[in-house]
Amino acid sequence: MKKFFKIFGWICLGIFLQFKFSVLYGIVFLENLNFHDRTYFISMKLSPIAKSTQILNVKTTVHHSLGPDYFANIYIPKSIKVYNASAYKGAEPIKGYVAYQMNMKRKYRDVLASQDFIISSTTSEQLPPTPILVHFENMKQRLHSDKTYLISTTADQTILRGPEKVAVKYPQSFGM
Repeated sequence: MKKFFKIFGWICLGIFLQFKFSVLYGIVFLENLNFHDRTYFISMKLSPIAKSTQILNVKTTVHHSLGPDYFANIYIPKSIKVYNASAYKGAEPIKGYVAYQMNMKRKYRDVLASQDFIISSTTSEQLPPTPILVHFENMKQRLHSDKTYLISTTADQTILRGPEKVAVKYPQSFGM
């Protein structure tokens, strides 16, 4: 009889702990839904390597995300050649742009990605300021589009214009 109560006690403790953690998960989910806005951060920097070759560092973050899957696609103008990444064919094609997918990874409540693109101009012609497009999506819809950063080329020199960091806030809702 003593062995029965010992096993029964461990089973009850396991059920209690499972229920307790499920309730805690629900509380955290509701707290995120009601008290935190979902924020999209984008940061880009351009660093020179050689005279006509540069490194474009792109960082994307979805802060306080509730959904499991987020994707970020970067659209770079066709007149800019990217050497270290292959084009992503699964993104929506946009005329005059080549799409590249960011490798988004979940870290606690955020979904983060950072990638370096080695770029150079493909033509000797000048490229007027053209936006670099960033699209945040999940499995169902596009969540945010950004056109803040402008890239241009003049005489074998690539110039990136835009703020150090872009932040856009949206209220939380189910299905986002």
